[in-house]
Amino acid sequence: VVGCGGRGSGAAQNALSVKRGPVKLVAMADVFADRLSSSYAALSESLPDRVDVPEDRRYLGFGAYKEAMDQLRPGDVVILATPPAFRWVHFTYAIEKGLHVFMEKPVTVDGPTSRRMFELADRADAKGLKVGVGLMSRHSRALQ
Repeated sequence: VVGCGGRGSGAAQNALSVKRGPVKLVAMADVFADRLSSSYAALSESLPDRVDVPEDRRYLGFGAYKEAMDQLRPGDVVILATPPAFRWVHFTYAIEKGLHVFMEKPVTVDGPTSRRMFELADRADAKGLKVGVGLMSRHSRALQ
């Protein structure tokens, strides 16, 4: 998981709670130490058998996303839950590494970055990578 605030922690919790497949959290990255440590504490307490993130795989700083993704193998999944200004940078690296991506919304906040993300999505598609975006209201009967 890249971005360990509320949404990143929530997305990781959701992913780790699925009943199918072997799912394990192996690396975490954030710019803020308090977010990283509180996210790790909460996830490892609620799902201890699915969290395998020793201290040397908890990364801090603006380059932490690379260190975390470098722990994954092609075909693994990375959760991107940072502010949207960084999303295209992280998405680009995930594609280079051959990783499937789940990212939180908003994906972008302006036209130029949106065009860049569409180009990156085409690159991911050409490599056979799956990309998903969290849409909390997609299944809301009230909003439908």
